[in-house]
Amino acid sequence: TSNVRRKKRNRIKRREEYINDNLLKGQFDRKGKNEVWVTDTTEIKYGNSGHKARVHVVLDLYGRYALSYNISETETSSAVIETFKRAFEDEPDAHPMVHTDRGAAYCSMDFNNYLTENKCVHSMSHPGHPWENSPMERWWNDFKHIWMDHHPRPANLEELETLVQGAIDYFNRKRAYASKNGLTAEQFRNQAVSC
Repeated sequence: TSNVRRKKRNRIKRREEYINDNLLKGQFDRKGKNEVWVTDTTEIKYGNSGHKARVHVVLDLYGRYALSYNISETETSSAVIETFKRAFEDEPDAHPMVHTDRGAAYCSMDFNNYLTENKCVHSMSHPGHPWENSPMERWWNDFKHIWMDHHPRPANLEELETLVQGAIDYFNRKRAYASKNGLTAEQFRNQAVSC
């Protein structure tokens, strides 16, 4: 009998197949809607015993408009894909560049195949460079400090859902921005559509 050694699989290398360059390169100011979508996930605590949930948001860089959100127990490719499905429900003809960090869900084969099926180009921040997705980081900062810090901790997932929906509504439809000539994100976005 021969003693044949099987070649070891390099799982790291296989994962790198789905790691993309930073194609956005800090070009955050966009001239129209659906050119670039950015996304990220943050952890939010709820309930008295400190349960945790992940909140996922897709943000259109044009006007920093939150297109969709999703809440899940963990950050998985299926949770991220669901967030994008919700965005595409409202923007079915969009084929944006999608910029993410290098979290496992965003490096997954399922997520990258989903983007390819929807004719999206995937751009990724370098490891340890959160400023390469600074509009999303800024949005999370506002979400936590302007919204979450001024509301009681949600007692359960249903209350968290209501609170997140309220935040999306506030940042899209109620909060005016000096950088948008005093318009809300929704007004700014609609102005582009009517031009």
